[in-house]
Amino acid sequence: MNSEPVELAIASTVRDGDRELRIEIAEPQQDHTTRGWRCTYRVEGARAHVAHGPDRLAAIYAAMIDIPNAAARAGSVGRPTDSDRSRVPEGSRPRVGTYAGSAAQAREFGPHLAARAVHTAEGPVVIALGRPRQDPDRPYTYLCPFRIDDRTEAFGQGMSEVHAVMSAIRGVGAILGIPLDWPMPSPSTGR
Repeated sequence: MNSEPVELAIASTVRDGDRELRIEIAEPQQDHTTRGWRCTYRVEGARAHVAHGPDRLAAIYAAMIDIPNAAARAGSVGRPTDSDRSRVPEGSRPRVGTYAGSAAQAREFGPHLAARAVHTAEGPVVIALGRPRQDPDRPYTYLCPFRIDDRTEAFGQGMSEVHAVMSAIRGVGAILGIPLDWPMPSPSTGR
């Protein structure tokens, strides 16, 4: 997100009208001063922005919900030139839209993106989200696995990695009957 290579949590190319925008969301880092988390993200090579949250998942979610604002800011200054793009060499970036393996492997949970304990009417549950990836059987579909405790496992899906993660977050909210923006702490409960 700056001139040094960073590990990306989510990298996607999404369509905004007649243009395509590259979205990069870095792995969240804990802010040792505030004990909160910060997540750096960039839209189409524009300057990096930082979103904050009380935990890793909230920081990722805050970055994703601010992406439309960052995309609008990127669009208002015109299309970036090659000199505006990240200085990470193209070969070292993860290739968006690739997942080596079979359809069965694509539907395995895979590496974790984030996890969180959430309080529901029935008591606390642990929610884990996996890293999004492309479905090998459907080239324009990305899957984001999620698990609620050890009893429910499902996938959010969308036309990009960002859409798949947002779909998984909303799917968890619908299954548990909690607000669909559950990664953000409630002002009244702080969770």
